[in-house]
Amino acid sequence: MGGDNKTQKTEPKQSAEPDATTKLKEQIEAEKKKRAQLIDQMRRLRSKLNYKQEEQIAISKLSSINTVPKNLGRLKRMKSSIEFKISTQASTLAAERELIKELNKINKELEEAQSVYRFKRKAELVTKDIDEIGKALESYKNQVLEVDKKLDELYAQLRGSGGAWRRLEGGARPKRPQKREEPFEVSLEDIATIRKKEE
Repeated sequence: MGGDNKTQKTEPKQSAEPDATTKLKEQIEAEKKKRAQLIDQMRRLRSKLNYKQEEQIAISKLSSINTVPKNLGRLKRMKSSIEFKISTQASTLAAERELIKELNKINKELEEAQSVYRFKRKAELVTKDIDEIGKALESYKNQVLEVDKKLDELYAQLRGSGGAWRRLEGGARPKRPQKREEPFEVSLEDIATIRKKEE
């Protein structure tokens, strides 16, 4: 009966050790999964960043972005003034034609000015997006480093568990992959040298 008591005392110790190892392994798997998700997010952000950088280059190449925009407010006020004159003042046909010519000229200038303004605004937004993506990538990079640090700690704990993880997986230490031997290569120069020696 004394022998039975000894086996009862050692069993809880053995069952507790694999439980701790199992928990460590579960934590490791959870951290690996988290790391994979972070890296996937980084990959997507890098793709988006590349697209935005290409867009920025394309926008900067447009000549209209380099021109100084005209005063939109002044052009809009001039347009309103001419439209008001055309609709309210009684004038000759020639005077009305002149006003319409002037209105068309202002409409063209207004359209160009709005185009330049839109391009400049688009360039600002793209630059802002690039900055935000850069900050997000830096944040993900820091998170990956934290996960790596946690994984190092968990692996150290697993190694320090006295080999219990080996017993848990069925006995033997995991096999290391064997080095594959590279095929023996002989160059044409080597063959020529060998033939010369034989002669």
